[in-house]
Amino acid sequence: MRLLITAILFLFFFGCSSGGHKERNKSLPPEKLKAIILQSKQSKANDELLQNGERSRSVIRSKKRLKHRRKPETVVLVTHYRLPDTIQLSTIKGLRAGATNPDWSEPLNINLLLSPGSDTLFRSAIILSPDRVLQIGFDNDFFDNTDQFYTNGIRLNYVAPAISDNPVKHILLPYWGKGKNYYGLSLVQNLYTPSTTKKGGILYGDRPYASYLYFGSFKVTNDEWHHYRQTSGLDLGVIGPQSLGGAVQKLFHKYVPYNNEPLGWEYQINTDAVINYNVALEKGIINTGHVQMIVTGTAAIGTLYTNFGGGFNLRLGWFNDYFSDLGIRKNQALKASGARLRQYFFTVRGGARLVGWDASLEGGLINRNSPYTIPPAAISRIVTQTSLGFTVTIGAIGIELEQIVLSPEFNNNWWHAWGHVGLLFAL
Repeated sequence: MRLLITAILFLFFFGCSSGGHKERNKSLPPEKLKAIILQSKQSKANDELLQNGERSRSVIRSKKRLKHRRKPETVVLVTHYRLPDTIQLSTIKGLRAGATNPDWSEPLNINLLLSPGSDTLFRSAIILSPDRVLQIGFDNDFFDNTDQFYTNGIRLNYVAPAISDNPVKHILLPYWGKGKNYYGLSLVQNLYTPSTTKKGGILYGDRPYASYLYFGSFKVTNDEWHHYRQTSGLDLGVIGPQSLGGAVQKLFHKYVPYNNEPLGWEYQINTDAVINYNVALEKGIINTGHVQMIVTGTAAIGTLYTNFGGGFNLRLGWFNDYFSDLGIRKNQALKASGARLRQYFFTVRGGARLVGWDASLEGGLINRNSPYTIPPAAISRIVTQTSLGFTVTIGAIGIELEQIVLSPEFNNNWWHAWGHVGLLFAL
């Protein structure tokens, strides 16, 4: 009995196992397998549609709720930060690459740099000239064998790009066209005496003794393309004994033969401040190879001089353009620009000015206590001046010779002449 039961269980167990195994390994027909796969994909897509639908309905419900809520206030943050301008950066790179040095005190250059449409090569800019020039001028009526009226003058001008850092530049005239700027400093002393220095005391009806000394700062703008020059400057100094005019003339007379010691300097124009602003405009109207005609306009306002004038400057000979430089340049610069290394030319100048104030005749504008002055009613309000000169430059050195004639400056006065010698050096 036990053996029978064991045999039945053995058959039952192995028989079921074999049937199940065959069922699992039996492969499905291809059509049925493809249907199962498609059904699985469709089921997954349906699940995604249901999820997206629920999400969309949730978003719609959220928007409806937000409509009934109060809108929050919008806060705008304003920042003062400006991104670098690529045009400005390219302009600066171009200037550095071309070794161009614009004068940044000129409003025109600032506008060109900040403008989004600026000329990246700065073809319209005002350039700061690299030239360094020393000019020494000496005036004296000794050349005309006289010793009267405007009897001596010394002027030193030094021009260099470093002077552009001078704070006075901010009140000098700007220019609004293409050009080249020159900045300079000047030292000037002028002496005036009566018609004779051999008599002491006050010579009434004659010119008073006077001298002034001032330090100046000036700027010259040359526009070679439009044949135009603009000059402006500020002079600060003193008129009176502190200008040392009497000491200079006495020293000069001491070492020049047949000259007496000048008498009467103790009655000179008294001490006063010299504060003067000067402007000159020059325009070329004829510009040929050997002839150049320039018209000029001048104005001076201050405690020393107040006047307005106009005139002309005619140049004849072999020369470089008047508006290309200050009359002298180094050999290397002349060769680079194709300019003449040697210049020989005559100058003829003429002009007139309307006189409003002349401290050398009328005394100081602030200090009115001079021993002797010319009364305003006796002042010649229109004065003319003419000159004939000759200039030679060889490379970086030049010399100017000029004879100048001035019309009477007051009643009972007469025409006066003096000579001028100028030395030019390109440093």
